Amino acid sequence: IENTIGKIIFTKQNYLRMQKRWYENDARNWTIDDPDYVVGSYNQHNNWKDYDDFLFKDFDTSELIALDFGTGPGRNIIKFNNRFLQIDGVDIAENNLEHCKGNLKSNNITNSKLYLTNGYDLSSISNNVYDVVFSTITFQHIAVHEIRFNLFKEINRVLKDDGYFCFQMGYGGKSDGNHISYYENFKTATKTNGFMDVSIFNEEYIKKDLTEKLKFKNYKSDLRPTGPGDNHKNWIFIQVQK
Repeated sequence: IENTIGKIIFTKQNYLRMQKRWYENDARNWTIDDPDYVVGSYNQHNNWKDYDDFLFKDFDTSELIALDFGTGPGRNIIKFNNRFLQIDGVDIAENNLEHCKGNLKSNNITNSKLYLTNGYDLSSISNNVYDVVFSTITFQHIAVHEIRFNLFKEINRVLKDDGYFCFQMGYGGKSDGNHISYYENFKTATKTNGFMDVSIFNEEYIKKDLTEKLKFKNYKSDLRPTGPGDNHKNWIFIQVQK
């Protein structure tokens, strides 16, 4: 499905180029001393207890290898480093990955592999590699269902059997109105990273994508207060297994 304005046709490639350009530009300003570019409220997110309590709820991660999707400058690799055997990262922006390398080095983390994605697939990663794929404040910034669904499919592919997919999204709409509904393919969006998000209004939609279409099992969710710097009505934490 294509979106059009006048005679201009917008495809998923247009949207992905916009996202990459946005994050590459934003990441240029990121420093360890001024970390709020790309990840707004960086330190406040690190102190948000719901990440610790709900992202990896009810299973032991200590001997597992994980992938952080949308790793940015590596905040969650650092935050959860002591909970896993190893955490790798993948991101759409090369500038993010360069800053991630420095951020990890400054925190004495040397075993992480970092991958660049085109924003649509995980083609640089082999099948059945990870025990866990996790993601925060990333999928809610992808306003094209076609892209999100393909990424869910790719995450299923890179997970080991019984591996966990754990992530967070916005729920219930945004107070500024800059959101679209779950199944929309808003390829004409000119901004990302909170300026045009997807918000879940009916949890059955994402549950159907994950469990019926992609055959994930053991669906769990927790509806929680919204985290730092976001204006969705709520956040939802979701966990499934391959």
